[in-house]
Amino acid sequence: MTRKDFLRAGIGSLATVLVSAGLMKCGSSPTGPSSMTSRTFTSTSDNGHSHTFTIQNTDVQSPPAAGISGNTSSSGGHSHSFAMTQAQLQSVMGGASVVITSGVSSVGGNHTHNFTIIKWF
Repeated sequence: MTRKDFLRAGIGSLATVLVSAGLMKCGSSPTGPSSMTSRTFTSTSDNGHSHTFTIQNTDVQSPPAAGISGNTSSSGGHSHSFAMTQAQLQSVMGGASVVITSGVSSVGGNHTHNFTIIKWF
């Protein structure tokens, strides 16, 4: 994972936490479309840890022909590969929930993580 990817994932996570905290603090729920331009998803836990991956609204609204891919956040001294096809992104845009299994990591035992991706805007 490059430093830029790490910073991007961290900023996305911080934005999600701040928005969530603000919504809980005022005791209301959003009534209109979200103004968030991205969302950071957290994986299932395996071997005592989880990972995150940030997806941009534009990648869901206009899925690239090659789909999207990258590395998850680092946890437990490693990261995983993450990839979604154009068809999976289109399914999310249509309102479906899509489960993505990360690539295998041999660090800490061979394992993967699942991400449930849903439309957030």
